[in-house]
Amino acid sequence: MNHSKIEDILQNNSCNYIHLNSTISTMDDAKEYLEKFHSNVVILAEEQKNGKGRRGNIWISPPGNIYCSIALNNTIPINEYYLFSMLTAVSVKSTLENFGANEIKFKWPNDFFFKNHKFGGMILETHNSKKNDKYVIIGIGINFASSPTIEDHKTTFIKKFVKMNTKLIFLYKFFNNFFFYWRNHNERKKEISSKFYNSLMFLNEKIEINTGNNRSIQGIFKGIKYDGSLILDKDNELVSIYSGNIKI
Repeated sequence: MNHSKIEDILQNNSCNYIHLNSTISTMDDAKEYLEKFHSNVVILAEEQKNGKGRRGNIWISPPGNIYCSIALNNTIPINEYYLFSMLTAVSVKSTLENFGANEIKFKWPNDFFFKNHKFGGMILETHNSKKNDKYVIIGIGINFASSPTIEDHKTTFIKKFVKMNTKLIFLYKFFNNFFFYWRNHNERKKEISSKFYNSLMFLNEKIEINTGNNRSIQGIFKGIKYDGSLILDKDNELVSIYSGNIKI
């Protein structure tokens, strides 16, 4: 497996490909690319010096893992943009199931888990270029060859739980799955949503969400809307939570 096969998949889906040995952040690179070239692009880096996680957090990015940003024309209404997260998560799950990993779960809003150990995550941003072209940028970080040691968080990496020689094999399968769902998201919205919901951690369970500033809220996790908000049953009243972290 080599990068040319990855490039072929992307070109067949009207998407350019940039492979970097090292960068500050693939998310920043994607925004700069969109301003210069105004076309879809996937940027893959071997390492990041200042990878971006949610809410300004740094994504630890040593060599050997997957750091990727996918920038595409935004074809989904902004009030349904979380469907991008759903189809990305489902694509990750489908790819790993091909290699025998059957316990892949998603933790709202953006984390990938295997047997209660986090192995990756994503961030989603919209971007309007100076020409007013509308894009969505999906940033993906996946522990492939190693995982960081994080206090109070169990982590793992793909090569620990599946047999896979190189991350290019994962990426080849992932992009095939991702662009299939991307091209057919209108017709397969129910399928995508069903696969996503069936893999959600803590669905219909009592949870506590840290909402920032030392505040939290408790209730029964009832689902996720297409705008990305979590539906919480708090004392028999449905509340939408737009930002926070589920406490494990």
